[in-house]
Amino acid sequence: MKSRKFIRAAMAFCVAASLFAHQRALAGEDDRPNIVVILADDLGIECLSSYGGTSHETPNLDNLAAQGMRFTHAFSNPLCSPSRANLLTGRYPFKNGLKEVIYDAKKHANTYLKTEQPSFARQLQQAGYATAIAGKWQLSFLHRRDTICDFGFDEYQCWQIFIDDESKTRRYHTPHFRKNGTVIANKIKHRYGPDVNADFLIEFMKANAKRRRPFMAYYTSLLPHFPWVPTPDSEDQNDPLKAATALGNPKFFPDMVRYLDKNVGRIMQALDDLGIADNTVLVFLADNGTDRRLTSKWGEGKTIRGGKGTMTDRGTRVPLIVRWPGHIEAGSTNDDLVDFSDLFPTLCELAGARLPEEKLHGRSFAPQLLGKPGNPREWVHVQNKGARHLRNKQYILNNKNQLRPVVEIWEDPAKPDQNKYPEKERASRKTLQAVFDNLGK
Repeated sequence: MKSRKFIRAAMAFCVAASLFAHQRALAGEDDRPNIVVILADDLGIECLSSYGGTSHETPNLDNLAAQGMRFTHAFSNPLCSPSRANLLTGRYPFKNGLKEVIYDAKKHANTYLKTEQPSFARQLQQAGYATAIAGKWQLSFLHRRDTICDFGFDEYQCWQIFIDDESKTRRYHTPHFRKNGTVIANKIKHRYGPDVNADFLIEFMKANAKRRRPFMAYYTSLLPHFPWVPTPDSEDQNDPLKAATALGNPKFFPDMVRYLDKNVGRIMQALDDLGIADNTVLVFLADNGTDRRLTSKWGEGKTIRGGKGTMTDRGTRVPLIVRWPGHIEAGSTNDDLVDFSDLFPTLCELAGARLPEEKLHGRSFAPQLLGKPGNPREWVHVQNKGARHLRNKQYILNNKNQLRPVVEIWEDPAKPDQNKYPEKERASRKTLQAVFDNLGK
């Protein structure tokens, strides 16, 4: 256990560093980049035209890809909570403790991300950044444990999934949000939830741009997760929840993808209007693949079924686009493997923030963003509850010592070509098994 003297010294250093950074900001000397991270909910790569999808209209995300770097091999976990915890902590689920999605108020009453885990928001906050999050939390149930600020967020506005009697609330129409410790459902009951959250972060950006203080805004979008219901822009405004199923109607999914894209465009426009787009790192990614009840078109005539919840590329291969004008080559593509844990050290490196004392699994890809070779990964780690696997460009090895070849997302993941890369099978098994041994089973 660390001595009290050491802890006091460390706290004093963090306070001094934060005050120094804030003084630089007040003096107009702080030229560190702002950071905006947008995390979509249930959106595989097949949904974006910049990745080859043809079913959905995403003009703002297309522009973002044209202005930044598009990663082709970025990987999440197959479900929400483990991915979000992985992203925030820079650690895999078996280490950060959140191995499954939390969705049931009773079943998961004591399942949550512990506050002693590291957080990229905390590191940026300690470096003098103003920090905020808006949208979906789902790392704890807020009516039981409101831990958001403990992870380094100065301000927040997030969907509170349950009320005190553990009845489930809504996120889109008549949304039930919690803002800085207070439920604001009555104030926003006639508004559309995703707009309320986008407004919150845009106001946060405006306030800190005026103060000339660097900020980190984390937009954990509610869209386009079910229930599939009309957006304010839908031609059909009949809410299927009033008469049908809690899932809504899949016909509204394209409208929801389009509205996600619209809010991405609003944030991009706000950065332009504030004159800070050139000094802002804008990251877009998704927490897992598309819902399995949905299909999308890919390329010329291929149909892709969503793979959310499955340990396949359809469930875990997600879009990742990063823009920083003047620093990241516009319209560039990167084929390196990127793991969700990698965002933490990458943001810290770009912001000049210290890494935490705790060991991270992530590896910074900041050099690649800036046109340098960097130190690319040879594998990524994916986990759902007790199931884990490592994936390189050719093979997947799970924690039951089963090896299978990688298949393209338009191929049937249940029927891989076992002879696809026979000459590399033995080497991949040996290499990936050694990684498993090092990580711990």
